[in-house]
Amino acid sequence: LRNSSSSIISAFDMGISDEEWQRLQKAIDWPIPDQEITHLSQSTSPVHSTFSIVGLKESYKVGEKISVIITARDHNKNLKRYGGDYFKAKLFNAKLKASVYGEVVDHRNGTYSVALLLPWEGQAQVFVRLEHSSEVVQILKKYRESSFPRTHFSGYFEGPGPNKTRILEVVECNLKWGADGSWRKGDCCCEHKDIKTGTVWQCERPKKLSCDKLVRHSGGRLENPLNLFEQQLFTQ
Repeated sequence: LRNSSSSIISAFDMGISDEEWQRLQKAIDWPIPDQEITHLSQSTSPVHSTFSIVGLKESYKVGEKISVIITARDHNKNLKRYGGDYFKAKLFNAKLKASVYGEVVDHRNGTYSVALLLPWEGQAQVFVRLEHSSEVVQILKKYRESSFPRTHFSGYFEGPGPNKTRILEVVECNLKWGADGSWRKGDCCCEHKDIKTGTVWQCERPKKLSCDKLVRHSGGRLENPLNLFEQQLFTQ
């Protein structure tokens, strides 16, 4: 785990035992593709992936569990060899407006199992949805762990000008990530620390005014970090 300053957090920092730390590390570990993904057809297909109920019976008792196996396939109908897909599985009854989700267990070989509890009397249907393919999950992980500035802000500098006029300059600003910062390099920026939160802001240096003339921030443009191929994977 890492904090906002990109330093490693240990079990000691979190006040937990080494055993609990290992359990948490295992819980957040996510399988990755075993090959480089260069074609959209290699990603998991929600159309060709299937699920089946193990040992399906005509009737069940309240409190029993239904076992479901999910088999992931790519867009060429090939079986996936690795895990990491984000599936959701639930049991529901639309008439009763009742539903219950089950924990999806990743077997890291393209198959997943789910145990769904039957908590009500009456009919029930199984519903499985692919939220994100394993390929998309890796994209999300990449940008989660990066300091890519997804949101940009505007900084307003105001000060006296010639002949009793006022100068207003609006420049781009962003949060400073890490001790060295990664948004801008070199002597390009003004830095300002928020007294209340301790957050350090970096703003492009105004052309006419000094750094101490910053008066406020406002929300600016949003930037999509995804390249074209990554965007296409999200829409598969």
